[in-house]
Amino acid sequence: MILQWMAAVLTVRAPAVMGILAAPDPTPAPSGGGFDFDRIRPDPGAVPRADLFYTLVNASLFLGVVAAVAGLVAGAIAFGVGPIFGAHIISDRGKSMMWKAGLVAIVIGSVTSIVSFLLLEI
Repeated sequence: MILQWMAAVLTVRAPAVMGILAAPDPTPAPSGGGFDFDRIRPDPGAVPRADLFYTLVNASLFLGVVAAVAGLVAGAIAFGVGPIFGAHIISDRGKSMMWKAGLVAIVIGSVTSIVSFLLLEI
């Protein structure tokens, strides 16, 4: 009991004694112009072999769409065949597989747009 009381007293009084909770110095006023964010912009001319990036992105787009369609078809088969054989767990997994394949298709399909946006000159 005494140990808990001493710990509580030290916890409350130690910061004040050591000056940890002292008032901070006033914040200095900003000086100069600061960082110029208007000069920062993407430059597609500075990227070496930008066509290679587009080729890789288009290849990943194709492979991603193929994988998403395969997942969608496999999920639809599992969703449709599951109740026929009395395997409702497989049917539920097929349904979730179709949702996941749809989300993957959206993410993979947007890669080309994202990279095009990043490489455009603003």
